[in-house]
Amino acid sequence: MTDLELGMTDLASRSRGGHIWKWAALLGLGIVLYVAWRNYLYIQEGMLAPNFTIIHQAYDFNLFELPVILLVVAALCLGLAVTWTSSRRSLIWVAGLYAFLGLDLFALRYYVTYVEPERLVVRHVRLETPKLDQSVRILHIADIQAGSIGEYQEAIFDQIESLQPDLIINTGDFLQVVPPATFESEWPKLHALIKRVNPRLGTYAVFGDTERELYRYQPEALKPLVMLSSREQRIGVGSGVINLHGLSLYQSKSGEWAMRSVEQWLEKSDPNDFRILFGHAPDYALSVAEAPIDLCLAGHTHGGQVKLPFYGPLVIDSEVPKEWAQGFRRVGIPYLNVSAGAGSNRQHSLPPIRFNCPTEMTLIELVPMRSIR
Repeated sequence: MTDLELGMTDLASRSRGGHIWKWAALLGLGIVLYVAWRNYLYIQEGMLAPNFTIIHQAYDFNLFELPVILLVVAALCLGLAVTWTSSRRSLIWVAGLYAFLGLDLFALRYYVTYVEPERLVVRHVRLETPKLDQSVRILHIADIQAGSIGEYQEAIFDQIESLQPDLIINTGDFLQVVPPATFESEWPKLHALIKRVNPRLGTYAVFGDTERELYRYQPEALKPLVMLSSREQRIGVGSGVINLHGLSLYQSKSGEWAMRSVEQWLEKSDPNDFRILFGHAPDYALSVAEAPIDLCLAGHTHGGQVKLPFYGPLVIDSEVPKEWAQGFRRVGIPYLNVSAGAGSNRQHSLPPIRFNCPTEMTLIELVPMRSIR
């Protein structure tokens, strides 16, 4: 073969390779537009409302159907590389790129479903107060929301036991069973764990969205767990008192109704008590900024479960500002702690999904205020 023929062959090969990359880029653009269109439809159908059926569909599309599509494209490119010998190198590179993206999405699916939902974080908060003369360690936990009781839930209570709290406050959503599990099969297991870690000052809770079955139980059957729904409890600590007031589920979601209960509680309580108000949802905190309350606790938001960089949580299912959906802050006179939850939403058998928002619980240490000399 002459030099001229070799040059023409090389030029044809490069030309075909260039066409392959243009085809791959156009196909990639088409896939991006298709993905954007599908997710736009999910949003229009109420994904951010939130509609958990639609969320489940979006999860399956983005983290199963889409990577399968990418891997199929990669396989087709490899098949073409067998016959299109002149473009084999370009086709193998394109196949590798699409396979990498597909496998990356499968890895992301594994991480958001099996890793981050069980990466339990303990946040520590230290709060000084002149109302107590000895330290008290309060463990705030919310939204265990177990589909069934297994190793992860047992690990939560192992962690609680190791923290040695003096008082546990649970702001609701204990179980959200996924068939074949039932409330009747899982509640005795969870109740046994609650009994095992019951601290010296007790375990108190409010009702959440997912445990309507608990309303059937008599208080004696729930012990040592004490449900405070529109009720208060005074706990002596040294020469001081911690005064708890739990809100009903409806009150926690309505500032107006919450304040009716709160005002009655404040009228009866001693202003020298360390007052803790807690409810399932944080919406009530929008109405208590001027109330003489020391600490407010809530859950329900799960911190959004999925937090995008530079944007924050996609869904918090609450009227509070997005920055209130997780963490400890001052909201007027009271401090507010909203837990991102120790579990994840399992409604309609939704898999546990977490991204950039690991499960958590908060250890709040109340310490006597140091005198200034």
